[in-house]
Amino acid sequence: MSHKNDYSVIVFFPDGRAKKWQFVHGLNKFVESFLDKHHSDWKYMNVYNRREGTYLKRFYNGNIVPDFL
Repeated sequence: MSHKNDYSVIVFFPDGRAKKWQFVHGLNKFVESFLDKHHSDWKYMNVYNRREGTYLKRFYNGNIVPDFL
């Protein structure tokens, strides 16, 4: 099964801001290689199926995040 850019992610920050990324391939790589390095203060993120727009799961900073759901 192909997982190419399956996810959209909305990340929330402690000050109430939110930012959206639409073409996320691997969730764990997104968190470890990007979020933790460039936005280390993130609070939680909601993950959506990019093609259908359906909500999948919420992850908090510090949770173990799999590459694919």
